[in-house]
Parts: sequence; C-alpha cells; structure tokens
Amino acid sequence: MILQVMFDSNIFDGLVSGKISTDLFNSENVRIYLTHIQIDEINNCKDVEKRAKLFLFMIELNPKKIATESFIIGTSRLGSAKLSDGNIIETLRGGNLKHTNDALIGETAIKNNLILITNDLTFRKRVENLGGRVMSLEQLKNSITI
Repeated sequence: MILQVMFDSNIFDGLVSGKISTDLFNSENVRIYLTHIQIDEINNCKDVEKRAKLFLFMIELNPKKIATESFIIGTSRLGSAKLSDGNIIETLRGGNLKHTNDALIGETAIKNNLILITNDLTFRKRVENLGGRVMSLEQLKNSITI
C-alpha cells in the first residue's frame, strides 16, 4: 500500500533539525505531495542557511506539486490554485486569517484524499473533523518502518 501524504510546513523543520532523515521517504511506499504554499513558505525563510537546507531536502524528497483547492487573493498563485465554494477553507481557518496557509494545505489534503502530516494538534483536529486523514510525523515514521 502506497501512503500518499502532504506535509504541513512544520514538518520540514524536523528534516532540517535532523529529527528525521529523508532516507525514510526514499521508499516506494510513500508518495509526497505539496502545493505552492509550502514552496513559498520555504522561500520566505529569512535564515539563508536553513532555506538552502530546506530546498535541498525538498529536492531529495521529490514531491509531486499539485494545485491548492481554493484561491485566496494575496496568497494564491495563478495556475497553482483552483476556485472553490470556500466552506472547508473557512472552517479550517477558524476565523483567523493567519491560518490561511495551513487551511489551504489542509483543504488540499482533504479534497485529494491525502494524509496530512502535521504536529500541530489544533490543526490536526480541524482536519479530522472535516473527514481528513491526519498523522503526526512520528506516526508516519512508524507506519513506514512496519
């Protein structure tokens, strides 16, 4: 069984800090997806050394880029986002515009039936409440090594 996953941006920090090796994901059992949101967040990292490491890890992971399921003016990129009714993204944002990036990632994972990998418990519960599948990084590591 192939696990199809989407990383929340906080997971990339675990890669840079050495808490997890990209070797774990060099398995044929895991397919990683991302959106322009994760790429934009890495690109906006002010620490030049960390940003370089993040991009190197991204290349090693060889993810498949897919469009976000909603288009948010000021955040989304033309050609990398779809139009939606806004119901899921608004629920995931919880009324807080600061959660727009996470909401776009979560909605995309839900609508594409991907397992969202995040260590953010609040975000995790919101995605689960909308029928999404979620794992922590530790759960993913355990499911790959089994």
